[in-house]
Amino acid sequence: MSEPLFSVLDDPFGSALRGRHRGFARAHGTAIAYQPDVSVFFAHPAVLTDEAYADLAALAGPGGTVGLRDRTTPLPDGWPLLATYELVLYTGEDVAPAADPELVELTPDDVPEMTALIELTRPGPFAPRTIELGAYLGYRDPDTGRLLAMAGERAKPDGWTEISAVCTHPEARGRRLARRLIGAVVAGVRERGDLPFLHTTVDNPACALYERMGFVRRDVMPLEIVQIPGR
Repeated sequence: MSEPLFSVLDDPFGSALRGRHRGFARAHGTAIAYQPDVSVFFAHPAVLTDEAYADLAALAGPGGTVGLRDRTTPLPDGWPLLATYELVLYTGEDVAPAADPELVELTPDDVPEMTALIELTRPGPFAPRTIELGAYLGYRDPDTGRLLAMAGERAKPDGWTEISAVCTHPEARGRRLARRLIGAVVAGVRERGDLPFLHTTVDNPACALYERMGFVRRDVMPLEIVQIPGR
């Protein structure tokens, strides 16, 4: 495999939305984002000018929210800052793939149960059509069939696939299900010729698991959730 292009990960959502995920994109000027029922993520220029802020406002609409990565210019007047996260970027070039026949492929029919697990465990945003972005795997209780853990694919910038929605029901923790699911998702990613990466926050206890599995911390950046005035 050729040397991975790490610069693509400076703007992973923009790369995905202008490439393999263009069918899920909506855009206005310099701003681009997923359709709202697919994902919450926006992409914007590295330097946010007045024009770029205006494009984001037009795309999100009055009262909408936008995530800004590594902002270096002042927010426009009247844009409230709702939350700030320290976002960690991990890449997994050396993470071992591990197919697992006990895991099941999840389908759109499973979305209500997947959403319930997401709401319980809070691994990050998950919209009604997020499942369309890539393969999602789950572990079901062999006796009851209840979904106890899941993981899947989100953004697909050139040469990379993001692992996302890694979560385990509190009653099933300590059974190494997250490790198994990540290994199986990585197997699918590598089979297609991509490399895996993921985002999380610096205070997420799962960072220890990711690092034990061989993920490498590449960057830490602020992610700010801001609101467009109006409505």
